[in-house]
Amino acid sequence: MICLVVWDFAREKFMSAAHNLVLTPAELQAIEDHKYFMSSQLGHEVTIDEAIDDFVRRYKADWQRERMRRDAYDQIAEIERHKYLRSQAEGRDIGRARAAEEWCSKYAGIWRRERESLERNGFVARDVVVTNPNGIHVRPTSALAEISRRYDADVYLHKDGMEIYNFLLGDKPYMNVRSVLGLLSLDVRFRDRVSLLATGRQASEALDAIAQAINDSKS
Repeated sequence: MICLVVWDFAREKFMSAAHNLVLTPAELQAIEDHKYFMSSQLGHEVTIDEAIDDFVRRYKADWQRERMRRDAYDQIAEIERHKYLRSQAEGRDIGRARAAEEWCSKYAGIWRRERESLERNGFVARDVVVTNPNGIHVRPTSALAEISRRYDADVYLHKDGMEIYNFLLGDKPYMNVRSVLGLLSLDVRFRDRVSLLATGRQASEALDAIAQAINDSKS
């Protein structure tokens, strides 16, 4: 009965704020930066949901325009570099049109994937298999939230099939590990695989500590 109450309350709390907006790593990092500045201005830490709402409502359109401008500028620079190298190799100027066609057909996809990679945008990711026979229940979720607050980092967790989440990154939903109620609703059990995602100055240290806490045999 308690589990059903937790599930219903968590579903109402988070799904009312859930975002169908699918984020890229670059967008999520922009929101993380916005979250930091919002917290500084307001004098208290804002939630990722509050940061997403404010960013989408007030800044996303301008951010996207600036992002497109920078992308176009950087792509032109890449094409010019490709033109120079290919011209050197052939011993003649291959021209901008040919250079652009070659670069777009051979390298544009690789360039975009690297630009939108988690690593390029300041994220650290790790998969963890739950070896604790108790899974993640009340005590471990409280420990995860407490550990997360010790580090200058934001840490999020993904589990296949989760219906309650803070945001979608690509096709994967994520929940902030500081949400005890939210993590409880995920019903993470023995041998489940979860994905952790962190950003911030101490992202790697936070992931190490949280991965260890998930499988702490004393929990």
